[in-house]
Amino acid sequence: MKVILLKDVRGCGQANTIVEVAQGYALNFLMPHKYAVAATEEKVKEMEAKKAQADAARAKAEEELSTKVKSLEGKTVTIVARATEKGGLFKSLGAADVAKAIQTEYSLDIPEASITTEPIKTVGEHAVKLASKNSKAQLTVLISAQ
Repeated sequence: MKVILLKDVRGCGQANTIVEVAQGYALNFLMPHKYAVAATEEKVKEMEAKKAQADAARAKAEEELSTKVKSLEGKTVTIVARATEKGGLFKSLGAADVAKAIQTEYSLDIPEASITTEPIKTVGEHAVKLASKNSKAQLTVLISAQ
């Protein structure tokens, strides 16, 4: 019996895929637990339409992220943090802090996963790499003492 999986089922398949399973397994386990529905023509077309819509939304989001990353090429972001007299920071700064600084300065929402940086532990200029699926950029982060 062909069914469309609504959730990931171990040993059977991933969500939004059409799989062939035993009729008893489908009727006695998958369907009562709302893990699957029968793969009728109507349901298959509906699933394909949802999948195409999700792919279009994902492509649009990736394009927007690429545009944001390209716009930050060569720019500088300033972060003010508590530091010692020798220039060491009391708390290391990471991707979350850089993303927050970009949001504050440029009003661009960049996900932390797109920001590649080692933990910043000193005052001064540091290079941070931004990446999306289609583009890359380098951003300078200027850390100043509070």
